[in-house]
Amino acid sequence: MKKCGLLTAFCGLALYSVTYSCPMIVELFPDPKNVSDAEGEYVEIRLDDYDRLEDGSNQFRADSLFVRFESKEILAFKWPDADRLLLVHDSSMCPPRKDLACGSLGKVSLPNSRESVWKVWSGVCMDSVTVPQPKPGKSMQRVGLTDEWVFVAGTMGVGDPEYELGVKEDSLLTLAGEWAKSLKMTEIHHCPEEPMPEWVELYNASAYPLPLDAFRFCDRGGVLGRAGDSILPYQTVLVSKDTLSLRESLGIPDIRMIQVALGFLNNVEGSLRLCFRNDVVDSVYWNKGTVACPSGFNPLTNRREFTPGFLQSDVGREIPLTDKVPLVYKLSSRVVSKKGTPLRVRVESEYDVSLSLLDSAGRRVWKFVVPSMSNEWVYVPVQENLGIGVGYVALSVGEYENVVGILVRP
Repeated sequence: MKKCGLLTAFCGLALYSVTYSCPMIVELFPDPKNVSDAEGEYVEIRLDDYDRLEDGSNQFRADSLFVRFESKEILAFKWPDADRLLLVHDSSMCPPRKDLACGSLGKVSLPNSRESVWKVWSGVCMDSVTVPQPKPGKSMQRVGLTDEWVFVAGTMGVGDPEYELGVKEDSLLTLAGEWAKSLKMTEIHHCPEEPMPEWVELYNASAYPLPLDAFRFCDRGGVLGRAGDSILPYQTVLVSKDTLSLRESLGIPDIRMIQVALGFLNNVEGSLRLCFRNDVVDSVYWNKGTVACPSGFNPLTNRREFTPGFLQSDVGREIPLTDKVPLVYKLSSRVVSKKGTPLRVRVESEYDVSLSLLDSAGRRVWKFVVPSMSNEWVYVPVQENLGIGVGYVALSVGEYENVVGILVRP
């Protein structure tokens, strides 16, 4: 007989079986590095996802499942029809998978400077674990059925085959591959004017950071980064074998660049394939009819382009890649009176949007998270938080940020 982790009740399984009969906390991500805690924190709970019954149902089921962090409010959920339950603050961060259910962490904020105690229970089964002090940007993964934890890159919403029992490697690759398809080649310069080196522009069109050490150009060069390096949501990078010369040629200091031994790109006819591990996630082909040298082109439109770090809008106006419309907003007014009508902002986005009020020095004096798909007017307390003069309203999703100035009058 075995307990499920530190479960208080026996679950009626053979000691060395890899079947989990009870819910079990397997992963926490308390201290994200590149996004806010509210956007990146999550707790992952493994349910009975192996050795199913003949009708496809789980061996262990209950009406409800409960989670509690120390003495905080108990989080209650209807038993999910899934293999795993992922607890997040931002519903847009929930990967769309049929075997994964998501729930809200509510007001619970994961501690990032101390160890913590978590409990999950359902029916007669309870798992209680002490989680070590986090490390910035690292997920904490549970090792098998023990109380040991390791710091690793997160595998949000899917089992880590290196540490969890009974998890297949292809399950992790399937999920990661879904995200990986969001990394696109958006500009190819296979024959730039001398002395500019050849370069390729990559863009992360997703709301998730993507690990650069998992990507490479197939059959040429090495991976695009070291372990822990990532390309952030709505961020662009330029890849070249000579980033120093490229930066000098472009004269744009704030574009992120990656140096990779690409070899030479054929001027007349050639191709590039972008791989996630061993799987091709994007490919580009060109010939002498695509674009005349010395010009680059956008593979998405197959038209001539030279806009490093930018994309062309539908009307031909150049806009930064990070302005690629993850949100749309409207202010009720750009001028607010101290004794007049309050400022309101309407936000439309498929993601949760961070809405902030900044003073004349750019210091944040108020913040609010606008839920995804709300499409409602939000009251912004300008009169209470700003003095007479200039202020700013900031709206952000991931790496994207839009700041607009307002004027406060007497």
